[in-house]
This record gives sequence, C-alpha cells and structure tokens, in this order.
Amino acid sequence: MIKLYSDVDFAKCCELFIDVFNGAPWNDSWTDGAARAYLGELAGHARFLGYTLWDGCEGALIGAVFCHLKTHYRGDEIFVDEMYIASDYQRKGYGMALMREVERYAKENNIISITLLTGKNMPAFGFYQKFGCRHLEHLAFMHKRIERIV
Repeated sequence: MIKLYSDVDFAKCCELFIDVFNGAPWNDSWTDGAARAYLGELAGHARFLGYTLWDGCEGALIGAVFCHLKTHYRGDEIFVDEMYIASDYQRKGYGMALMREVERYAKENNIISITLLTGKNMPAFGFYQKFGCRHLEHLAFMHKRIERIV
C-alpha cells in the first residue's frame, strides 16, 4: 500500500534508509543522527512531496520516495531526492510502483518532468531507464571535494 508521506513515518523512514544504504551495493556508513538530519532536510523542503510503501501483510515500511517540486521557466518539475526499497523487496516491482505514484501526481498537477541523479554504475541506473528516464549526455554532475582544515 502506498501512502502520502506523513511526519509520523519519519523514524521508520530513517531506519529503512540506513538499512538500505549501509548495505550492498552502496555500503555507506549512515548513522541515525546523519540519516535523521539528511531526511529531515529533504522532508522540510517548502515544496516537499513524499510517499511511503507498506507491506500489506506485515504492515512494515518497505520503501519511500522523497522529492521536491522545482520551478522551471516551462513549468514545475519534480526532483527525486531519494528513493529506496527494503533489500528483500527489491526487483519485485515495488520501486516502479512508487515511481508510478510520483508520475501520477505529476500528471494530475501539470508537472512538466521528473528529474533525478543516480550513478551510471549502480543498479538504480537501469531501473530508472526502465521507468522511462533518459540519460542526458549534455548534462554533467559536477563535484569538488573540499579538503578539511586541520
């Protein structure tokens, strides 16, 4: 069952986020505090849009998508900040169901596009291609690491 995100789901969203992204293939090192700060920033966005996905049998949180609306000169777009599915539920259509809910919202609200960033070498890249996203060769994700002052 997919539900519109509610603040009462925040703690469970954080727990699942840590479980998913600290596991393969990401192997991150999220702490509870960092996950709460990060997802709290996303959920606190003035134009936040989020959905949660629940296992109908167990009532357990199995996925979430955190997005925000962005103004573009042609109209609003949805930027997907994070989307994650519990490891045991991946590759079973649940992620696609969450993204279809985002797409439904976009269509109903005259949103012009859904945008996101993902790694080319991650399984999510193929997932988003199956969803219908195109890799735009003319765009580049830019990054500069800042060395800490000791």
